[in-house]
Amino acid sequence: MIAFILPKGDDKLYGALLFQKNKNFKVYVPEDDAWAKDYEGKLQIVRGSLPEVHEPLVCFLESGASPDANFAGRILRAAERHPDFDVYHVNTPGGRRFPRKAKVAKLFRLMVLENASAPFSGFIFRTERLREKAVFKADGSLDPIPTVLAAASERPVRNVWRGSLEWTAAQQSTNPLDEEKRIREKLDLFRWSESFFGDDNYPLSVGDQMSLFAGEVAKLYPSYSPDNLKEIMNSFQVAQGPIRKVRAAAALKSAIKARQKELQRAAAAE
Repeated sequence: MIAFILPKGDDKLYGALLFQKNKNFKVYVPEDDAWAKDYEGKLQIVRGSLPEVHEPLVCFLESGASPDANFAGRILRAAERHPDFDVYHVNTPGGRRFPRKAKVAKLFRLMVLENASAPFSGFIFRTERLREKAVFKADGSLDPIPTVLAAASERPVRNVWRGSLEWTAAQQSTNPLDEEKRIREKLDLFRWSESFFGDDNYPLSVGDQMSLFAGEVAKLYPSYSPDNLKEIMNSFQVAQGPIRKVRAAAALKSAIKARQKELQRAAAAE
């Protein structure tokens, strides 16, 4: 059996679950979700979230997800046929298809380096494993990518054969404060990844790691001065040590130059 955890007030998700061919699931909803009343008796509704889940599998269906009628059935079939996995994944149509099995290094490349379409709703977890390994943000919400990687740290993620999940990403705000928040969250992800993989097992070479981090740090320019950006760059583990500090400074300098050219092109196009 699978538990689907829904956000508050998403009638489309209730409707999609109502038409699932396989009914072997429960729907967990916020205590104050008024929409749930319309589906009580039609779906197995539970007021609560992850702490209340007793089902062996759990999936967070977020706004933007559109599961088809076979969604639950294909997940349950995959879990029954391949029980030795902690995390399962469903592809999004038109996006990069995940391999049948993917270890954490491959997942990191797909989700972070290649920005493959991989919404959190497309991952299904063994409930106990998720409780053990979940990574939370400062506001108490689950941090999607670290949570997926941590839960899959011992066994690869198993892709659900023929499974798919329609996904419409929320439109990103162009407000500078929101943009800075997104950059800061990406930098927090990089810091977490350093602790998770360690220096010896990081999925990138030291040079590529520095270039990746520097490129993201440079996106804060010109709101932050080069000296401020250097401070941020030096906060990463990969920049520790005399020689590495020099290499990190060079990577950041190149990234800032690229950022300046990008801003100049954007200004000329206006």
